[in-house]
This record gives sequence, C-alpha cells and structure tokens, in this order.
Amino acid sequence: MFNNRTDIVIPLGRGSRYGNFELRMALRSIARYAMNIGNVYIVSDALPAWLNNVKTLNVPDRHLHNKDANIIDKLLAAAQLPELSGKFLFWSDDQLALQRFDAAALPVSCNPRQYSDFSSDRIWHRRMRNTFEYLHKLDIKLQCNFDSHIPMPIQKELFIRAMQQTDYTVEPGFCINTLYCGLTGQKSFIEQKQLKYTAETTEKLGKLPEDKLFIGYNDNAMQSDLPILLQERFQQKCKYEKF
Repeated sequence: MFNNRTDIVIPLGRGSRYGNFELRMALRSIARYAMNIGNVYIVSDALPAWLNNVKTLNVPDRHLHNKDANIIDKLLAAAQLPELSGKFLFWSDDQLALQRFDAAALPVSCNPRQYSDFSSDRIWHRRMRNTFEYLHKLDIKLQCNFDSHIPMPIQKELFIRAMQQTDYTVEPGFCINTLYCGLTGQKSFIEQKQLKYTAETTEKLGKLPEDKLFIGYNDNAMQSDLPILLQERFQQKCKYEKF
C-alpha cells in the first residue's frame, strides 16, 4: 500500500470495438502524467491479457440495460477492499491525461447542465433526469450535474454508504457521479471546461489541445484523427502493459 497516495479504479466493460485501445491509451497517460498515485485497479470479467503491474478484480456486468449499475457494482467491489486508498480516482477508459497532474489534489468537476437540459429520448438523459428526480425527493436540489467525463475523486467510505442506501439497480438507473456527489453533499468543485477538452464528433482535431489537463471522448471521436494523435503522443508501451 502506498501511504499518502491515491489509487485509481477503472471499471471496464465488454464493449470496446477497438481491442481495448482506449484502455492502453488511458494507462499510458496515467503512467506518463499522474503524480502521487498508488495502485491502478482494473475491474472487469473481461480483463485484457496484456495488463501488467495492476490490481485486478473479476466483477461481471449483471445489468443488461443499466450501464451505470454495472459501474457502481465494480466501484463498490473495489471500495470494499481495505487496502484501497481512502480517496481514489474513478477513471474511465475513454478519459486521458494530457498534462502532469496531482492525483491526490484533483478536484471534483461538474457540468452546468441541469434537469431541464435533459430530454427523455435518450437512455443516458433518462438516467440523468431520474437522478435529479431521486435527489429532489430527498430534498437535494442540484444546480448542475457531476457526470463531466473527467476522473472523479471518491471517498470510499462515503461512496459505500451512499450506494448502500440507494437501489441503483432499478431501471432506468442513475448517473453515478451525480448520484454520489448529490448524496454526499459535495460543495467544492470546478466546471469541466476548465479541465477537459470534449471530443465527441467525427470532426478532425488537427492536434491535441495544449490548454487542458484531460480529454474525454466517445466512439464518434474514434472515427476522427484522434486515435492517430493519441498514438503519436503515447507511442511507447508503459509499465502497465506486458506487450
């Protein structure tokens, strides 16, 4: 165990169309730019054979139509490990660091969109509306959401208590970061645009942004020049890869 260091937990699903290219790039960015990190945990029942120097947990996706419930299952499994750092970073494979950052000091980030900014015609939007409605019933009225697609610092004991008081498996489900931050009363946070560049279209970037700590992307961006730019930035295998 690393004293005074922050562990990173990456829940991994089965849905990568690109041979876990996303995970390789995320791990290379962590190895290159993260300071004050302890162990990296990968939580999945579909673990790549090339993983190296990481801790692994075998947790399946039990919820067919509730992606965030699967993520919560995996984070809970990690949070219940005594050796996991008291505060950890919840990191997704489609998030990358672009500059040096202190894992122990990374702030909670938010997205300014509120309940009225989400519709009911997309499953993720329905989850977000459901999350706002659930918190509102508990007299928790948020002026933003926290699913900003940036590594999220989580206090493991608070996370365990928050998820144990919520039936997060009921569809359409909840958006995990907004649920956690709402239930635990996060008061100090920073807007995502100050930290992250969002790549969610097929439009070419030309180059990686120089003024952001992170980039978050989706499958649309994988059809742009983003994969080439990432391969250029992170050419060398890192300590988290066997081959």
